[in-house]
Amino acid sequence: MAADKELPDVQTRLKDSYHDFPEAMRRIADALMSDSLLGALWGIESMAERANVSIGTVARFSKRLGYRGFSEFRDALRTACQIRSEGDPLEALEAPTDPFWALSEVVRRDQDNLNRLLQTLDATTLDAATQLLVKAEHRLLLGRGVSHVMCQVLAFNLTQAGLPCIAAITSDFSSQVANLGSRDLLVVVSCAPFSRETVDAAAFAKRCGIPVLAFSDRKDSPLAASASVTITLPSEDFLFSFGLSTFSVLSHAFAIAVASKDSAGTKRRIQAADEVAQPLFVERWLPMQPGAIRVTRPAKPDKD
Repeated sequence: MAADKELPDVQTRLKDSYHDFPEAMRRIADALMSDSLLGALWGIESMAERANVSIGTVARFSKRLGYRGFSEFRDALRTACQIRSEGDPLEALEAPTDPFWALSEVVRRDQDNLNRLLQTLDATTLDAATQLLVKAEHRLLLGRGVSHVMCQVLAFNLTQAGLPCIAAITSDFSSQVANLGSRDLLVVVSCAPFSRETVDAAAFAKRCGIPVLAFSDRKDSPLAASASVTITLPSEDFLFSFGLSTFSVLSHAFAIAVASKDSAGTKRRIQAADEVAQPLFVERWLPMQPGAIRVTRPAKPDKD
């Protein structure tokens, strides 16, 4: 990493102050460090929304960094971006390599994300999304990369709850979406940078009158224009484009809510699944020699 004196002034101030910031201000720093080019274009309202803090917190953040106000702070960001375009890219804050510190920081961020989820996601939106899932005859889930993993998690949880789902194969989005009808549901998952295939599939579904439920990481996601319901998921992590914690918790909540509407049916399905799967599991461990196979041979008939 370049020496501090070679970094743009705003970058040096962020780096030196990061671990002394209170939680809310650290979220602003995280948002800026994840996309410093766009940060220079944000107004104070947009920066507050992306960091899920108040406008006043952004103003105090600017002054805490030593600027007279937000306008001077944004000018410093623009200068940093200009230097970036003329030289080497600015590097994000480096996390210490100590595994326990990393674990603690990931847990802290996941807790923050879950708290933000509870604060920003309202009951009306959740209920509307649940109704779309319950009323649909067929449910197709689309996502690429980590979003495909998220689709698999949601499909598994909802299928367990009695709403069979298909997590689409990423190489065959078009034909799978083309088989949906107006009584079905397309669930799309995409976070920045957005998958063009997923966005196009959502737009196609809307044109065909197919309801769309979207999960994304921002309110201005390109999925929102095609979705009947859009759920915004907060996520902050070190290395990857999107963390799975908030989505996993939310998909589990959907499954519980759906299952609770038909407790008798859920119990019946669980019992049936256990009966089918029983031969695949070992109920108890019987000590054997390594590599030994127990074979039960039929008894030999007695000779006359």
